[in-house]
Amino acid sequence: MENSPTESAARRRILDTARDLFYRNGYRATGINEIIRKSGVAKATFYAHFPSKEDLAYAYVESMNREEMREIEEGIKKFRGPYEKLIGLLESLIPWSQERDYRGCAYLNISSEITDHANPVRKESKGHYQAVRRLAGRLMQDLKKVKGAAWKDRDPEQVADDYMLILSGSLAMAQVYHDPGPFKEAVEAARRLLR
Repeated sequence: MENSPTESAARRRILDTARDLFYRNGYRATGINEIIRKSGVAKATFYAHFPSKEDLAYAYVESMNREEMREIEEGIKKFRGPYEKLIGLLESLIPWSQERDYRGCAYLNISSEITDHANPVRKESKGHYQAVRRLAGRLMQDLKKVKGAAWKDRDPEQVADDYMLILSGSLAMAQVYHDPGPFKEAVEAARRLLR
């Protein structure tokens, strides 16, 4: 993650440690004392930056959301048109998931542990999917222009919703099966959807 000029090194260490532990072990299974110990900060330093575990979880999800959306936007620039960008985004999930040992989506993982829909952490996790959905919607609008008459009766917003179900379903199923197969199937499903 990029450090902002105003972010202290201690805060960054805490966030990096929480990011690793929350993702690997789960939000509930990770205690504040473990984060303090592994980040190498004093307890007072931890609480000066994060008054509660939930404050830390929100900062973790919010910073990850910013970083990942920047990476997604940057990653799809290498593809020529909207169709290639949409397929490329799905294909990029294969190495991404393998690097993470098929641990799945951090936003889905933490949301499953926080059941209160009004919780800020859960809202920020939902915000990530909304941002990806907005990106998919923009690309579908561009694709409709490219497809012309072939898509005259297609609603790009509905197609974007269908695309998001394919994307999020592949993330969940690859985690369940611990295998890239669901991503490969998602790419084929998206090719059929985007014809």
